[in-house]
Amino acid sequence: MLFNIIPAQLVAKTNESELVVFFKNGSLYQLKGADDPDALRGAGPMGMIFDEFDTMKAEAWGVMEPVIRANGGWCWFIGTPKGKQNLYKFYHRGQKDSKEWSSYLLRASESGIIPPDQLEAAKESMSQSLYNQEFQCEFLEGEGKVFRNVRAVCVSTPRAPDPRHSYVMGVDLAKVQDYTVIAVYDRNLNEQVYQDRFKTLEWPFQKRRIKAISAQYNNALTVIDATGLGDPVADDLARDNVPVEPFKITETSKKELVEKLSIYIEQQAIKMINMEETLMEFDNFGYEIGPTGKIRYGAPEGFNDDIVIAHALAVSSLQSLFPMTRLAILKTPIQRELERAKKDYDNQNNEGWREWESVE
Repeated sequence: MLFNIIPAQLVAKTNESELVVFFKNGSLYQLKGADDPDALRGAGPMGMIFDEFDTMKAEAWGVMEPVIRANGGWCWFIGTPKGKQNLYKFYHRGQKDSKEWSSYLLRASESGIIPPDQLEAAKESMSQSLYNQEFQCEFLEGEGKVFRNVRAVCVSTPRAPDPRHSYVMGVDLAKVQDYTVIAVYDRNLNEQVYQDRFKTLEWPFQKRRIKAISAQYNNALTVIDATGLGDPVADDLARDNVPVEPFKITETSKKELVEKLSIYIEQQAIKMINMEETLMEFDNFGYEIGPTGKIRYGAPEGFNDDIVIAHALAVSSLQSLFPMTRLAILKTPIQRELERAKKDYDNQNNEGWREWESVE
């Protein structure tokens, strides 16, 4: 596509492995990934385009902003909205700061790129909210998110153990790439009282830290991710008299974990500690519905979900402080999306719903 736009007589040479086009006037055009923002360091561009900005880590702009400002350059941030994230913030920045920033919104119904009959077909095949986001570029609150009202429950504070209470700690293990996270909840109050997050510690140190925190919080029940390398860690802790409940995370069990946590947050049945890294992970955690109706939970590429899983493991052992009938009638965002899809299928007498129903 690029060379359909750039006249061949302007190009000196290309390097496909480095995704670079060199022009005869000495300038160049390069495509780079932003999965690791630090990898962008060293480049000195006069201009940049961040494509699908809402899928990137915020640090990507933080790394390059000093370079662009030092060069007196320019930058575009483009993409489809994914809820109210960075693209939303930058768009409104352009609406308010006319000196340095400008922002523009181009809806599919106005661009003329997609034929009207195709837009009508899209409306029939998806929910109205999804259509509004993907085609009309609307910034929707919580759309595509698993957890809503997270900030409403982030009102707890770190606290020392109460000798009269019992505690549970969710532990999501990692050794090198991701973080090990420990989230401790007071089981009498359903309130988070402690959180620890660390990485690149050898297993003996991690086990000692887990044991010490469990002992500190009245021998807290330790619900630990015992998938893969976590299995021998859980066994070692159990042999060391730590009250361990190993949890094997599969697609099915992860769905149950996440949906219970989602219900408890939306119903404000728990309280969490207000921490920036926690809010970031919960904001980014989402889901995808595949072509067969299969739901996949997780963080987008380049982001972590260790904190979310640690909370989910801890909350899996909590009992609701509300009457169970109140929780039983609450549907998660995923269940609501599936019900909307089922209604669409029923309206069209589509036999394909049976595949969705088996997944649900």
